[in-house]
Amino acid sequence: MGAIVSVAQSKGGAGKTTLVSVLAPNLAAAGYRVAVLDSDRNQSFASWHAQAYEGPVLTCVSEIDHVRVVDLAGEQAEQHDVVLVDTAGFENLTAASAIGMADFVLIPCMPDRGSVRETIRTAQQVASLAKAARRPIPFGVLLTRWKPKGLSERAALDSLGEAGLPVLRQPLADAADYSKLSFSGMVPLSGKVGGQADSLIAELVEKGAIPPMNTRELVA
Repeated sequence: MGAIVSVAQSKGGAGKTTLVSVLAPNLAAAGYRVAVLDSDRNQSFASWHAQAYEGPVLTCVSEIDHVRVVDLAGEQAEQHDVVLVDTAGFENLTAASAIGMADFVLIPCMPDRGSVRETIRTAQQVASLAKAARRPIPFGVLLTRWKPKGLSERAALDSLGEAGLPVLRQPLADAADYSKLSFSGMVPLSGKVGGQADSLIAELVEKGAIPPMNTRELVA
């Protein structure tokens, strides 16, 4: 059974689809069998994958119903090593279902007050759903559009630290390459973007969110 990683954030425009668009192809390039489940009514990832994507083979499926999304994610996890679930940028039942079924939740956070506030709210939602499910749902905050020496970034980190949220070591930089890929469909598998994706994958393996390549379950 593969790992289900849900990308969730109640604030729109925080970089959820960009994160999935970078992480999925780099996972596939590393040898993982990858599926992306687009559960956002806007279907941004599914449209990009169908119309523009140029990269390693990966599966893309769509489902916005909060009940069927659970079944579909489970089916994909039986055939893939990693299932990434892209959720809507607002609180809804489908996003809650995606969080509740996840093995790990990635919460993207930009360096602004609104994004930090919604990141804290999303983390609280994860905690509430974990209580309802009577099981832990581990999560990590991923810093996006990040400038390491920026004043806004420093303030955001302070706020996230005060809230006691687990912040991943590897951020996604504020780089033009992330915007370009939405038009070209070509995802960098090397260079700065590819290096950040590789570091993020290694960190997710370290946290047990996804299986390491040398011990991952082989799907028949």
